[in-house]
Amino acid sequence: MREIVGKDETLDVLCNEHLSIIQKKRGYRFSIDAVLLAAFVRLRKHERLLDIGSGCGIIPIYIARKGCANDMTGVELQKDLFEAAQKNRVINRCEDRVRFINADITAIVKEMKKEPFQVVVSNPPYTRRRSGRTCPDESRRLARYEEKLDIDALTSAVSDLLVKKGRFYVIYPAHRMGELIHAAAVKRLALKKLRIVHPRQNEKANLVLAEFLKDGGMGVTIEEPLYVYNGTELSDEVKQYYLFED
Repeated sequence: MREIVGKDETLDVLCNEHLSIIQKKRGYRFSIDAVLLAAFVRLRKHERLLDIGSGCGIIPIYIARKGCANDMTGVELQKDLFEAAQKNRVINRCEDRVRFINADITAIVKEMKKEPFQVVVSNPPYTRRRSGRTCPDESRRLARYEEKLDIDALTSAVSDLLVKKGRFYVIYPAHRMGELIHAAAVKRLALKKLRIVHPRQNEKANLVLAEFLKDGGMGVTIEEPLYVYNGTELSDEVKQYYLFED
């Protein structure tokens, strides 16, 4: 396995050695947010999944290694991340059900919507274009800032690529939850499930996990809060996300 790991890459072995992920030493590297989102997704038998902004492929590969045999596609703009994702599908032995496309999602919506998906998932850039300090590293900047994909463009692509009553799963900053819900509603995506994420108990929420339904009706389920850490360790629930059945 290690022979395909480049000198500028690392190999991380997770989930009691059931998940192996190659990443660049420098540039964007996936965070725990991707794992939280992957664990939040509900995928029924025979449903096709699309991951927008797939990075190194962590979300569809995580879901595949958990035992899902569904057809999954990841679209990633950055070539370096796409190449890492291609390696990851090989070393995790899921080439038969996971594939990746190196492209700007907004440029391929017209072609991809010919075969829409039942589920779309995204861990998108969190920071508005030209707000805050600009990251000098291009890979991290594109992943963190809405330079190539803002929330309006994302929800537009999601709506176009979902079947009627298809589901959209996303993780997003808590302080931008209003923007997310509004942008989704404009594109006929109705909020159906919401889970607020806190770093620890008695700390302010920093993220939200949300499920939207295309052309869905009224009514939202507010789930129990998710606490990521208990002191300096992962909470018991989040620890379970890293435990795969043998």
